[in-house]
Amino acid sequence: MYVSRLQLQDFRIYRSLNLALPPGVCLFYGANAAGKTTILEALYYLATTRSLRASVERELIALEAAGDLGLPPFARLAASLQPQPEADMQTIEIVLQRKFGADGDLAPTTSKTIRINKIARRALDLIGQLRVVMFAPQDLELVTGAPAERRRYLDVTLSQIDGRYVRALSRYNQVLTQRNGLLRTSRERGRAASEQDLAFWDEELAKAGVYVLRERRRAVTTLDQLAQGLYAEISGSDLALRLSYLDTTPAHDVPSFQAALKQLHREERERGVTLIGPHRDDLSIQLAEREVGSFGSRGQQRASTLALRLAEAELMHSRTGDRPVLLLDDLLSELDQKRREHLLTTIVRPQQQTLITATDLDDFSPNFLSQITRMHVDHGQIFPA
Repeated sequence: MYVSRLQLQDFRIYRSLNLALPPGVCLFYGANAAGKTTILEALYYLATTRSLRASVERELIALEAAGDLGLPPFARLAASLQPQPEADMQTIEIVLQRKFGADGDLAPTTSKTIRINKIARRALDLIGQLRVVMFAPQDLELVTGAPAERRRYLDVTLSQIDGRYVRALSRYNQVLTQRNGLLRTSRERGRAASEQDLAFWDEELAKAGVYVLRERRRAVTTLDQLAQGLYAEISGSDLALRLSYLDTTPAHDVPSFQAALKQLHREERERGVTLIGPHRDDLSIQLAEREVGSFGSRGQQRASTLALRLAEAELMHSRTGDRPVLLLDDLLSELDQKRREHLLTTIVRPQQQTLITATDLDDFSPNFLSQITRMHVDHGQIFPA
């Protein structure tokens, strides 16, 4: 799969963009704040409905956006996808629109409209239409940050591969909110939640949670195998990178999940929160049997993160038969020359669309530059180089 065209209207710095993209490697280069990362962010948003940088979605709409015919300001993102050479082109689109408040001023909320091949669809239907793997400088938090970062890594990966996983995860989070609400309210009112009420939510949580657990465990087993070789390629090191899933419950089916929850009812009533399940699990990332986030050097952490991302891409390829689009932001920062050479060799693969950003061309060899497409980005304008 590759993106043949990207269209943006009033999305961050881009007032209007209609960009044709090549199927291979494309390097966007230019000064900081020129709009390079925004190209990658737009594709990531179209693939996952998540923003990499915005805390609220209204921040994605250009400040200069004025709306149209009395409508509030909006941003539009659209991409044309070529799944296979012989397959029909597909289109995906998201429109974000500000809302007017009761006083006629712009409200802080936005609405989101999603279309696939011009037909309105749900966000859950969009995920998986375009598969991407995004590497950004803040990805170091995968190894140095909180467990939530690593859970998000697994969830975004598996959601793009498996539609059932998206639905199970969504259901799990909905049930978890209800169950936590019951526990919290019971604690605040000093009246314990009944066993009957908890039993109902235990079963609902287990039904969704077991599938999430099974797919995460299975994915981590594969990622562990893939990441070992990729880390060696990127780093040139013989240290073994190992991944393992750290679960809060050993449950493998609905009854065992329910039983594990029931054992904790008393403590959960006291604390007002669900204590086990996928929402509390973690991913262990180790080099030489030591956690990379705590004991690895900056270079080892960066190489480990890249290995994780490239393993994610290989997992998607093995499960779907199609290669995701690689989005590599500020790819070579903090890598020494040896690691740069290893990495650039790794990312050039047949039938792989890869979009890279950089401030200049100095970090790339003449041979690499001769094999790729280059585009110069300057304050929301893009020029072939």
